[in-house]
Amino acid sequence: MISRNLFVISGNVSQNPRQFGDRASKTVLTVAVDEFWTDRDSGERKKRTDFLTAYTFNKKIGDFVLAHVKPGYQVTIDGRVRSNSYEKGSERIYTTDLEILRIDAHPPSSGAGGGDPK
Repeated sequence: MISRNLFVISGNVSQNPRQFGDRASKTVLTVAVDEFWTDRDSGERKKRTDFLTAYTFNKKIGDFVLAHVKPGYQVTIDGRVRSNSYEKGSERIYTTDLEILRIDAHPPSSGAGGGDPK
């Protein structure tokens, strides 16, 4: 059986990309992803926004993100999920990280309204 570790995020950049680490080796990007549904009981249209943080250690991708991606841009990110852990005091903290392997970015369209799919 073939297994794959892959995710795709499509959403809007919510804040300026930033760099961390020695020689700015890690670039981090936060993306707002909306979910829409209709409540079964009331028939009311609902929306929830998740803010997802993705990162890359790839210098070429990081340089592109820093130079060309700004808040409000629409992005599609392909990547892989990583599990990590670290010590904080005497406690071990476990994390699930989203690593960027490929990114497409587009500035917001001038007449765009909402983005609520019908």
